[in-house]
Amino acid sequence: MVIRRGKAASVLVDLERDLRKVMKPYTAESLRESKKNSLKDFVNVAGPLGVSHLLILSASENASYLRIAKTSRGPTLTMKIKGYALTRDVLSIQTRPRIPDLLFKNPPLVVMNNFGSDKPHMKVAAALLQNLFPPIDVQTTHLKSCQRVVLLHMDKETDEISLRHYAVDASPVGVNKNLKKLVAKREVPDIGELQDVADLLERGGYASDSDVEENRETHVTLSHDFTGRANKATRRSAVKLQEIGPRLELELVKLQEGMCDGQVLYHAHIKKTEQEINKQEKAKKDKEILKASRRKQQEENVRKKQALEEAKKQEQREQNKAHLAEKRKRKEIIADATENVSDDDDVAYYKQELGVDPHTDDHVSRNSGKKPKASGAGAKQRRAAHRNASTQAEGPKGAKSSLRKRPKA
Repeated sequence: MVIRRGKAASVLVDLERDLRKVMKPYTAESLRESKKNSLKDFVNVAGPLGVSHLLILSASENASYLRIAKTSRGPTLTMKIKGYALTRDVLSIQTRPRIPDLLFKNPPLVVMNNFGSDKPHMKVAAALLQNLFPPIDVQTTHLKSCQRVVLLHMDKETDEISLRHYAVDASPVGVNKNLKKLVAKREVPDIGELQDVADLLERGGYASDSDVEENRETHVTLSHDFTGRANKATRRSAVKLQEIGPRLELELVKLQEGMCDGQVLYHAHIKKTEQEINKQEKAKKDKEILKASRRKQQEENVRKKQALEEAKKQEQREQNKAHLAEKRKRKEIIADATENVSDDDDVAYYKQELGVDPHTDDHVSRNSGKKPKASGAGAKQRRAAHRNASTQAEGPKGAKSSLRKRPKA
């Protein structure tokens, strides 16, 4: 995983993109880091995502730096970038640049030169750089998957490390130049002006001075089919390397344990005495002890707070239970009182308050809201007189009454 850290790291955006191409296909090519993300965030996701190394680019006012850290416990290698060239700069000086799409389908081969140093920090640096790329099995690796090479060269006098990135190309040996073009382009050339097919192969000579393959050491017999129509197994081909960038000139500055925060094992510019080292280790241990005590105190405070909250919840639950029990008891008392009251008690209470028996006829007629009908001969005479008065007021059947309606007040 290749990331940038720091305020001035925006100048290394293009270099970050090129380094991600070098690490393809086992890298997060489209990763977008935010200013809010800390190094701890990337370390936490490195395990679930299977990230083995972190390449951290940073820049200050004086120089740019590249840190290579092994997740998740280190070590960390800090190197100063003394100079670099981007991929577009390398391709711009080439006559015919070649970067096919299938070039980054497989990881590159790693070639390390002059890393046989006896210095302990250089041994650690060599192992860390070599493990950046996955190992290959010579017995099972197919030849078509070996299309890129990463060259790491160390200058023994200055201990500076140079990084180069190449694409592997092969061309058949002893084949006419025109025939190579005919096989490679897969197009039928214009032979209308030629008298014979042999003129097509002999036209323009066999090769120019720049195409003559003088170095016999590059001629190999292919064990498997390689890219290109003429590069078949058991045939001899000339292997060529074409640089595709980027270029890096690195100087080892610091080697430390852990992920960017451990003990310094080597520093190129700062030398400490044994007393200073012991003092630094003691200060680090005291800091770890203080951090552990604070963590323990914090965990104890959290435990007390959780216990207090649980006690409050338990008290609230008990209060709710008591309230529900009281409410249930009150309902039971009311229900028992209602069942014990009989009809005789209601009648006695009614007689005591109103002085009337609720079962008598007069009481029923008064409660019903209807006037009781009169009985006897007097009642019959009064009803007949009332009917006669109504008939005289209306007149004969079918005639309108001469009485006018009394106007409303």
